[in-house]
Amino acid sequence: MFKPFENGTESHAIHDLTLENQDDCVSIYGNLQITKDQAGLQAALVLQRYLNDIVLNLEKQTDLPEKITHRTEGEIENPFL
Repeated sequence: MFKPFENGTESHAIHDLTLENQDDCVSIYGNLQITKDQAGLQAALVLQRYLNDIVLNLEKQTDLPEKITHRTEGEIENPFL
């Protein structure tokens, strides 16, 4: 089960969309096509549940800072070029 901001190495996927859990953020990246059919409805409902969990978790926090600062990683040279 997806628990936002816990298990810093956990990730979940909805087709090609990935939600990556970290202690101080949830990264969402990739591609998700929500089609106008039953499969699209199911994908949309799963995404909605994930987002609702994130929002509920944030709303429960009593000491949320205005903004956190992420340290940026340096650019890494592509070894395949």
